[in-house]
Amino acid sequence: MELGAVVLAEAYADDPLMTYFWPNAERRRKALPLFWEARIAARAETGMVDLALDEERNVVSVALWEPVGVISPIAKHFTLVRALRSSLPRALVVSHRMEEARPATPHLYLAAVGTRPDAQRKGFATSLLEQRLATSTQPCFLIANAKTTMPFYDRFGFHPEPELPLDHGPVLYPMRLAR
Repeated sequence: MELGAVVLAEAYADDPLMTYFWPNAERRRKALPLFWEARIAARAETGMVDLALDEERNVVSVALWEPVGVISPIAKHFTLVRALRSSLPRALVVSHRMEEARPATPHLYLAAVGTRPDAQRKGFATSLLEQRLATSTQPCFLIANAKTTMPFYDRFGFHPEPELPLDHGPVLYPMRLAR
């Protein structure tokens, strides 16, 4: 799972939400591997972690899912608390806002998907989503951290929900796939 954390850390290095948590680029670079290690550990316990490998069998893309009825708490893992440090209060508020935005009806939740920068636009993330969505009959929900990623999810049939602006921070973009 450590390799998956490195992949997600690289993929989210300049992400608006990650920048909101860690405005300092150097601090963000150090914190993101720990952050993603904890997020992957939480999904490994209660959800699903999908990995895409390149032809040399290197992990190049990761998708984190929560099955129907599961919401992984943000502050459960010590590693996550350690990664967030002074950003923990802000992250808890964001986590709560994101939970409130989720549908009340049962759904599969795409918590994160990311691809190593040198492997982007080669179909790895597309493959991960196609495989998981093909095996699920449940509605699916996600919250995109950047408006620029919405067309990617639109290709799978996700439709935008009302935007989720954060106080003094970025706007998040909930999306739903009805089934």
